[in-house]
Amino acid sequence: MFPSSRICRHQELHLPDECWELVFKHLSDPLDHESLSLVSRHFLSLTNGTHTDLAVSDRVLPLIPVLLRRFPNLTTIKITRYFTGDINALLSQIASFNLPSLHSLDLSHQPTFPSHGLRQFSEKFSALKSLNCSHARHDLDLVAECFPNLEEIDVSFRKYKIDIVSDWEKALTSGLKKLRKVTISGNFTHGDSYLLALCHTCVFLEELVVIQTGPVSMIGIANAIRKRPELRSLSVNCLTYGFFSEDLRKGNVTLEFIDALVSLKGLNCLDLYYSSISDEALSTIAEESLPLRKLSLRCCKGYGYGGISYLLRKCNNLQYLDLQMTQFLNDQCVVELSLLLGNLKFVKLSDNAKLTDLSLFAIMRNCPLITDIRMESTGIGKQKLQEDCLVVNSHVKFLYLASNTWLDDETVTMLAAVCPNLEMIDLSKCGRVSKGAIDVLWSCRKIRRMDLALLGHELFQFRFRVCFDVPTLFVLNLSQLSISNEELYLISKSCCKLKELDLESCHKITTRGVKQMVKNCKQLRTISLAACEKVSANVVAWMVSARPSLRKIRPPPRFSATESQRDLFRRHGCFVGKWSN
Repeated sequence: MFPSSRICRHQELHLPDECWELVFKHLSDPLDHESLSLVSRHFLSLTNGTHTDLAVSDRVLPLIPVLLRRFPNLTTIKITRYFTGDINALLSQIASFNLPSLHSLDLSHQPTFPSHGLRQFSEKFSALKSLNCSHARHDLDLVAECFPNLEEIDVSFRKYKIDIVSDWEKALTSGLKKLRKVTISGNFTHGDSYLLALCHTCVFLEELVVIQTGPVSMIGIANAIRKRPELRSLSVNCLTYGFFSEDLRKGNVTLEFIDALVSLKGLNCLDLYYSSISDEALSTIAEESLPLRKLSLRCCKGYGYGGISYLLRKCNNLQYLDLQMTQFLNDQCVVELSLLLGNLKFVKLSDNAKLTDLSLFAIMRNCPLITDIRMESTGIGKQKLQEDCLVVNSHVKFLYLASNTWLDDETVTMLAAVCPNLEMIDLSKCGRVSKGAIDVLWSCRKIRRMDLALLGHELFQFRFRVCFDVPTLFVLNLSQLSISNEELYLISKSCCKLKELDLESCHKITTRGVKQMVKNCKQLRTISLAACEKVSANVVAWMVSARPSLRKIRPPPRFSATESQRDLFRRHGCFVGKWSN
């Protein structure tokens, strides 16, 4: 790919910076930028320019000045959930740097609202486009004052009962008129009026997400969305308060909501979670031929095969379909529905116990563009198919099949044969699968991620022996597997490009096995040894020194670092301790 050393001695390979940046952006793993940055100062400068996101945690805080100077093209800054520092001081510090591309700030899950810091932050970044204040206190009046150009805001899951109407009306009157996407929820006193004020004032609103918001009626939602016929995306999640299900049992409310819904002629995304919707309602939506690309009826009740099939027949350009936990769904329904989904790319059919191999392979056969299939907790494995009934689908890249208690090696091996371009598979908690996972590694030569936690836990014993090269595998979860040092060694030799490895509760492996793994996997960045009782706590310091690529280690039991060890870890840029997912 690069010129030989003989040619390089005579002339330097020259490409415009724009070309190199495109190459770097399309690398399979952004973490490879670290290796590229070591090639030359030129590459260091270019890779710094492609880094756009920064998550600020306690351990990152001392490095903030260095990081903000190093990455001038940051677009998003997120204050992590368990940050314990002074957020006001942090925002003031960020405001002292020149970050012309910064347009998104995430303050979710923060215990206090940093009013002073936000004022200083806004003096430098008044053009901020996106703000996430979910799961946190916030002052909408101040937000509107500081960031009048916001286009996206998330104020979901407010715990505090307030007069949301006056709060929103003040904010919308003084600013926040440019909002295009709003995510809301909480314990509001006047939900209907609040939604109406929002939709009336925000003339650019295109996406509305209403989560567990009460008391809000379906008539209230209907009146609100009528004010915004330009809405392209509507999501209503009614799990907590159940008001959606109550209202839809009343005929007039159903007519009000559906009538308002079908007036959204540009609606391409509809998500109704835990609602009760009738076949008649789905048929009415179908008759309007809305340009739906995404449809989610997760955990919905009240409708049947007739309603959903009619809707899918009319909306034949659907690319995303979520029918998780649908009571009537069986193999025959899925086989027939799949014939209507020629453009489908994503499907989620999890928690439908009646679905078997027939449904899974029908989707692969009848949906040629499908890339992502999610069928956790189903009956896959119950209904075996003959090989001559299978069709190879080269588009399938992601298979989520966790907690399928009937899934066995035979079915997994067949899946590997018909999905040659598979990049990710989740077989966690599949108790009857063992060597089938090895068949996936052998047949799917583009595999990058595997989750095998609790694999084969219903079997008496199996050997996870990987005796061939798997150069593309980067992420591997082996937690709670009964693997030995020998098997771990074979994995380290065959999957030598691993970057993330989870060995939590692998009770057979010892310090020797871990050292072999760390020596052979020269790109390893993250490893979890939690609950590995036979692994010595002393191995952590050795790992940090022996493998400079390591950035996160979840240590084995009884680990306790001295102050000198903490200094060693910091100098190597490695965090040792528990981390959140």
